[in-house]
Amino acid sequence: MSWKGASWTAIVVLAVAGCDSGKSESEQEREGATGPAAAAVREFYDAANDSAGEKACALLTTRGVRTVARVKSRQECVRTINGLTPGSFESDEDELVDIEGVEEAGDGFDVEAVVKGRSEGAFSVVEQNGKLLIDGFTSDEG
Repeated sequence: MSWKGASWTAIVVLAVAGCDSGKSESEQEREGATGPAAAAVREFYDAANDSAGEKACALLTTRGVRTVARVKSRQECVRTINGLTPGSFESDEDELVDIEGVEEAGDGFDVEAVVKGRSEGAFSVVEQNGKLLIDGFTSDEG
């Protein structure tokens, strides 16, 4: 290949590498709202709404048990969620959790969400043993 051909090839490669998806940040966040990290948050609250402690707590890391369920152990988490009245997270609206956006953060994702009638904030979701789990929660409410 001549030096001119090589130069044009390099320019095309650099131009293509510099392109993004063409989607705005809000479009990318909305798409993330249907992704696997957002699904982990929704699955947790669906299970909690069904008073399914084993299923719900299996979606939390040890840190997530302390910050989301607000108890000290997985066993306490299961007991607490099993003790909830089925349907206790339901509201007049369709979804239990409204996902406002998802962003990559370090080794996981931050899922901005509103739990209807309860709280609003960011759920930290990480991968452990090939599974996405909720590792923490930071409230926007202070």
